[in-house]
Amino acid sequence: MTHHTPDLFGFLDAWLPPPPARVLEVGCGDGALTRRLLDAGYEAYGIDPRAPGGSSFERTTLEAFRPDAPFDAAVAILSLHHMHHLAAALTRLDRALSPGARLVMFEFAAERVDDRARRWLLHRGLDAHLGAPPDVIPLEDLMAALGERFGLLDERWGGFLAREHGREDLHEVEEAAIAAGELGAIGAWLVYEGRD
Repeated sequence: MTHHTPDLFGFLDAWLPPPPARVLEVGCGDGALTRRLLDAGYEAYGIDPRAPGGSSFERTTLEAFRPDAPFDAAVAILSLHHMHHLAAALTRLDRALSPGARLVMFEFAAERVDDRARRWLLHRGLDAHLGAPPDVIPLEDLMAALGERFGLLDERWGGFLAREHGREDLHEVEEAAIAAGELGAIGAWLVYEGRD
């Protein structure tokens, strides 16, 4: 599975401040996106309980993170739905960002995985059991909580299923099905801005 695609990178480039801005990646996983941001000239820092070693990474949760200086922006790619204590995590994120800083994120709405999505997956021989484990925060709840602390600047919906299954060859097929109303959009591209 990969959602690190040229359109994701274009989305980040459009909404992040220019390098050398200080950017926090929440839920950096193996660190690939943090390293890409570093290569682009950002002062990037990735946090994750399983973050790789190195001076640009820290093994921690967002709730426990204590930055040494505020960040100009944050990136969260399929990570905020995992927060165990959402209010505490968002309070910590708000405090980690400079006033007016942006949060640029890509998430999925597990609550939108319906019978149409399952049929679409089955028809293509893909795992149709994609859905929300009990500890995943529904995107509508996450967006409501974010809206209490940040202002929503941009919201776009699109494909998620094909890329989640590592099938880039089906991404345009999924987008066409969404455009035709045969399939609901599950992927959400969101930009928030901190309140001054």
